[in-house]
Amino acid sequence: MEYLLPGDHLVVNVDVLGITEHHGLHIGNGEVIHLCAHAKQVILSCIATFSEEKEIRVKRRAPYPQDAIDYARHELGKLGYDVATNNCEHFVNRCIEQQHTSNQVSNCGHVIAHIAARKGLFGQSAKQFAKGPLGTIAIASTGAKYVGEYIGLPDSVNTVVGAPGDLVAKPIEVAYTGTVNTLSNTYDKLSDGEIIAATGELISGTVETAVDVVFAPIEVVGNTWSAITSWFD
Repeated sequence: MEYLLPGDHLVVNVDVLGITEHHGLHIGNGEVIHLCAHAKQVILSCIATFSEEKEIRVKRRAPYPQDAIDYARHELGKLGYDVATNNCEHFVNRCIEQQHTSNQVSNCGHVIAHIAARKGLFGQSAKQFAKGPLGTIAIASTGAKYVGEYIGLPDSVNTVVGAPGDLVAKPIEVAYTGTVNTLSNTYDKLSDGEIIAATGELISGTVETAVDVVFAPIEVVGNTWSAITSWFD
């Protein structure tokens, strides 16, 4: 694995079709830190154990490798795996750019929402949008980004190709993650008998989620512009 550098975002296709991926951060010396679904925690593994002898591809290289590695080491042993709200891709994205996001989750959420919208489950306006040219472009964009990631196109290319889809997908992901975390935190406070704290958690979590949803498309545009400008560096 001579081509691997410290700070590389590594990806392995878990299943034969490549629908499920496992992500990790290469820290050098043939070692990877990753959030393991089986162990339910952040662990350190050799490359062979991380990949289970499957082919590895480099999704991207961290702009500040040592910062990403330091963050990953600090998280070692931390529990809390959840496939939808805190998976291995979430973890690596936090290490590299402090963004809690997962293309696997957002893409899946977009596809489900698109199908539901076409079925009329979200009302006639959403149905018309999903069946219209903008909705078609958005879902095609998400599909193209998935294919690009599967065949190993550069991350900057996938970011640009997937931008129209991400304008829909990322707000959906943020809304889902924020809602789940807010309800979970509120429930924990109620379980402890902290009624006032639970009310505060519900209000603050709802507001924070709403703000994040509004800013999600802005982040997509920013990431897309950064990807485009990187082509000319």
